[in-house]
Amino acid sequence: MAARNEIQFEKLIDEATRKKDFQLLEQFLATEDCENVSHKCSKQFVNKLDKLLCRELDKQEVKSISTLLNAIQKCGEKISIAGEDGLPAMIKYGLIGKISKTIKHT
Repeated sequence: MAARNEIQFEKLIDEATRKKDFQLLEQFLATEDCENVSHKCSKQFVNKLDKLLCRELDKQEVKSISTLLNAIQKCGEKISIAGEDGLPAMIKYGLIGKISKTIKHT
């Protein structure tokens, strides 16, 4: 099960991006123990998440934005991006700062 979850989180972000449907991500967050399972993500994950957040912010889709922020909060400490810890990597690549600035301006 853990191996499945390692790839599933990024795949769910991809699904939300392509299909503009957050239902599977919401179900994953509701049913999986995100805080205790590692999630290995590619370097492109930060870019995917960034684009998705920007798109949803532009559309002012509060529910989708909430789901994405919830995913970062619940799974962030267990995400590994190209061998780096998730939250520090997201800060390093500018995603967390960008989210903070965007939310302050909306």
